[in-house]
Amino acid sequence: MKRILFYFSGIYNGGTEIETLNLMKALNKEEYEFLYYYQDKDNSYSKMLDKYNEVAKYENIYLPIEIDTLIYCTQASTEIKTIIKNVRYKNAYFWFHYFGDGQEEFLIDGIENKYIDKVITVSKYAKDKLISICPKAKDMIEIIHNILQVQEIKQKSKVNISIEKGKTLTLTTVARFAPIKGYTRVKYLAELLMKENIDFKWYVLGKGSNKKEHDEVVNLLKDYSNNIIMMGHKDNPYCYMKNSDYTVLLSERETSGLVITESKIVGTPCIVTDFEAAFEQITDLKDGIILPKNDMENWKDRIKEIVKEKDSLKNNIKGFNYNVYNIKKKWEKLL
Repeated sequence: MKRILFYFSGIYNGGTEIETLNLMKALNKEEYEFLYYYQDKDNSYSKMLDKYNEVAKYENIYLPIEIDTLIYCTQASTEIKTIIKNVRYKNAYFWFHYFGDGQEEFLIDGIENKYIDKVITVSKYAKDKLISICPKAKDMIEIIHNILQVQEIKQKSKVNISIEKGKTLTLTTVARFAPIKGYTRVKYLAELLMKENIDFKWYVLGKGSNKKEHDEVVNLLKDYSNNIIMMGHKDNPYCYMKNSDYTVLLSERETSGLVITESKIVGTPCIVTDFEAAFEQITDLKDGIILPKNDMENWKDRIKEIVKEKDSLKNNIKGFNYNVYNIKKKWEKLL
């Protein structure tokens, strides 16, 4: 049995943690023993930790351990000396999910000092940008798309929920409360819809990684409570997506929008901003709508399309098939 250790800065409820949990569930439990370590004990999310503990075991890197593969899911700069001293492993991979504080520096440092053997990322955009940041990584990067629990998502999306639908539009956003997720754009789009006298209900599912970020989003949207309903975190966001006309993701950047694929699986098109990786997942006016994040004045000209095209876009993604089998095989080969 191969022992795989996943390293995290913290266990929150973001795409990185969800994707890692999906991977652990997808792989054969008789072939792998999953271990995890996380640094941020104060802000980590207890419900996500409970889910991790169902499929993996917490391991203390401050005690000597032997494993087969170490996977950095986030940068580990502050603890790298401890890892090098205490963790004995055959291979170390950096599973690159997002561009954020310390991530690029950790990549460069890891390659220069040879404690990263391979880099796994989730989109062509991310691969190209990583190569521009660190040319030495060119032959070390492999693209493996997000692995998802497709049948579980479909089943959860069928759960009956009691929500008040907008007569014209019903929207859902699933994103943690952080500036990078574009909640100022949520406010702007809501204001445009109101100016056009469009009746809408917008369900916002999420919470902040810390109190400051959480409160900032709550305060930003509090004056729109007739239209924007703050739901907090939901373990099952899929039933909200399923019952909406669109799932909305107005991020500044994403390496690959996990929510976009989840939404297409349940049959709901997306409204997204034009972060680079969006174009790998959405074709404008074919299976979603792409809005220019740096030209919000343009958005008012798209409102009519958002309303008019919702049914045709939903029809276009009927039968969307996400091939998890091939993704799983890539991971099995890697490990």
